[in-house]
Amino acid sequence: MIGRAVEGAIVEQDWIDRIADPLQQGIQAALKRAPAVAKVLHGKFLGHPLHPALVTIPIGAWTCTLALDIAGLGGGRRLHRGADASAKLGLAGALVAAFAGLADWSTTRGAARRIGFVHGAMNMAIAGLYGASIASRAVGLRGLGIALSTTGFGIAGASAWLGGELIYRYGVGVGIDACEQKTESQVPVPEAPIASAYGG
Repeated sequence: MIGRAVEGAIVEQDWIDRIADPLQQGIQAALKRAPAVAKVLHGKFLGHPLHPALVTIPIGAWTCTLALDIAGLGGGRRLHRGADASAKLGLAGALVAAFAGLADWSTTRGAARRIGFVHGAMNMAIAGLYGASIASRAVGLRGLGIALSTTGFGIAGASAWLGGELIYRYGVGVGIDACEQKTESQVPVPEAPIASAYGG
């Protein structure tokens, strides 16, 4: 499976640790000095991590940007203004989500830390693409702006997959007692194809 191959390739990159170690220590030290901020970023008031909730803002906003860009290819200033506004909203939401994501990443180790590092690096690149897109749109280079934001949207899909791996494969942010409660709260997913598993 391509996904597992990509994940395996990331996990094997031991050079990531040379960058991740000091970065993680710096984040941990900053959060230790501001425990109230740390609790908010970790989503203690929600009862679960804040980052997954916040990422819905850029994902939703940038999906609107893509849809409005496509709809506005034949012209239409209102559509253009809507696309530009949603691109800005998505970028603002992404920056806020990044702080919560960094807080969660600061608690990771091993393979999860390396995958989280790449996930964060991809998100920085995505934010850069959308920032450049917004700037291009502002000076009248709408075609370039659309190309940049569309590229960012595509990369965001790959980054979101890595984020899903961190949660569902490595359990980042998942409560320690979650596995104990799993048998009571979830029906096992069949390994066989759904159609055959349910007699279809």
